[in-house]
Amino acid sequence: MGFPVFVIGVLALGLLILDQNAGLGLTAVHNPLFWFAYVALLALAGMVRFVRQQSVLVVERLGRYNRTLTAGVNFVYPIVERVAYTFDLREQVIDVPAQDAITKDNATVTIDGILYYKIINAKDAAYGAEDIQRAIVNLAQTSMRSAIGSMELDRTFENRSEINERVVRAVSDAAQLWGAFVTRYEIKDIKMPESLRQSMERQMKAERDKRAAVLESEGVKQSEINRAEGEKQAAILRAEGQARAIELVRQQITEIGGDQAVQLEVAKSAIEQYGRLAKAGNALVLMGDGADPAGWIARAMAVLNAVNAKGAPPETRKPAPWGQAE
Repeated sequence: MGFPVFVIGVLALGLLILDQNAGLGLTAVHNPLFWFAYVALLALAGMVRFVRQQSVLVVERLGRYNRTLTAGVNFVYPIVERVAYTFDLREQVIDVPAQDAITKDNATVTIDGILYYKIINAKDAAYGAEDIQRAIVNLAQTSMRSAIGSMELDRTFENRSEINERVVRAVSDAAQLWGAFVTRYEIKDIKMPESLRQSMERQMKAERDKRAAVLESEGVKQSEINRAEGEKQAAILRAEGQARAIELVRQQITEIGGDQAVQLEVAKSAIEQYGRLAKAGNALVLMGDGADPAGWIARAMAVLNAVNAKGAPPETRKPAPWGQAE
C-alpha cells in the first residue's frame, strides 16, 4: 500500500513544480491541507501491512524481536518498528547436489537427491541460522554419506527407503533448532564408476547362470524320480495282472471240462509255432518224442493233472479201485 501512495506524492510534487513554471492554475497542489492529508496517508500506508495466506512477517522493535504477523491486515508502528524477515510457510523443495560417497565395502558411488521442508517457527527461522537452506543441504549431505558408509554396495540399491528415513531423522533433529521441519528426502539417482558397473553385471550374470544350472539339475532329478516311480508302479501293476491271470486260469482249470480246454489251447499253440517255423524257412531237428505234437500235448496234460491232483481238495479225489493200493 505504501508504494502507490508514494507514487501519488511524486506526481503531485511534479504538478506543483510544473504549475509554478507554466502557470496552469492548479490551486489544489498549493493548498497546505492537501499536503497534510498526503503525509497522513503516507504514514498510514507505512503502518498497514497486508500479509498473504501461508506467509508470516517477523517484526522487530528497536532492533529486537517483537512479534510475528500472520495472514490478514496488520499494523506496524513507523520509525520504531520494521519488518525484518518474511517467510513462506508452504513446503519448500531443495535440490541436494550430487556428491560422492564410499560404501562399507569401499565402493565409490555418486548420489543426488531432493529434500522437502517447511517453516514451522518464524522466530527460530529468523534467528536460528543465517541461511536455513544451506544449513539443511549440508546436513543432508553429511547424513547421507554416513548412511551410505554403513551399508554395502548391494544394499544401497535395495534399501533406498532406509537411507531416506535415516537422512530425514538426522536433519529433522537439527532443523528443529532452526524453526524448520523436514518432511521427506528422496534419492533421485545412484551412479557408480563404469568398471564397477561392469563388474556387477558379470556378477549378476554368473548368479543367473548358477540359478539356471541349479533349476536344470533339479528338473532332471525330479524327472528321473518320476520315471523310476512310474516304472515301479508299472512293474507292480504288471505283476498284479499276471498274478490275476494265473489265478483265473487256475480257477478255470478246476472247473468241469477245464482239462479239455487246456488240451485245445496247447494244441492250437503247438500248431501255430509249427506254422511260424515253416514260414521262417528254418531247419529244426527234433529227436524222439519231441517231434510229435501229440507228445507235447500228452506231457502238458500230465503236468496239468499232477498239479490238479496236488491242489484239489481231498473229497474231490477219486477213490482207488478195489484191489489196488493207494
